[in-house]
Amino acid sequence: MVSGNKIFIQIDDERIELTGADKEAFIADRETTAIAQALLEAEYKAKQDSRKSAIKKLAEIAGLTKEEINAIL
Repeated sequence: MVSGNKIFIQIDDERIELTGADKEAFIADRETTAIAQALLEAEYKAKQDSRKSAIKKLAEIAGLTKEEINAIL
């Protein structure tokens, strides 16, 4: 946990420093969001890799060129 850094939020024109439980909750939420984002990105990459692999296999089995594969897609 990064307790030495100050964290501020702004509501309208008021700037508020988060401290104590509010600061800890904010940091925990930020970490949870970062983990969720990393999982989504990993899932997206895995799907893209799987798609590329399937297209490559299809092209090899059917003897299709890149242009033919692109025309199908």
